[in-house]
Amino acid sequence: MDGDGYRTLVAGATYDFLAAMHGRVAVGDGGCLILQGQGGAAAVVAWPPGTTLLPNGRVGVRVPDVGEIVVGDRVDGSGGFFEAPLTEDDPPGHLPSMPAGCGAAGTAVAVIGSVTRHSDS
Repeated sequence: MDGDGYRTLVAGATYDFLAAMHGRVAVGDGGCLILQGQGGAAAVVAWPPGTTLLPNGRVGVRVPDVGEIVVGDRVDGSGGFFEAPLTEDDPPGHLPSMPAGCGAAGTAVAVIGSVTRHSDS
């Protein structure tokens, strides 16, 4: 999905993988939303199904049953880590294709099954 100056991926189905995911939402290469972990590790984010972009030039997403997550928010979640290029083989239609400029072959992709936003205040 493309927003106003940024873009993000949304998975076609919920994943029940249990890899722990922690970090801050940021904008990475090609304007794609990424999860920036401690120590500088980053992964392009594929949000759960039903996720939508925020309106009015705000950079972030609205995740079903979670609410708004914007750049700079700290999140914890679970899901699975993959490498680009993503394939739709197992089963078809679950993984979104990587937009041009967001990453090359081998780019880490965090496919989030569940997520929680944390406030720093």
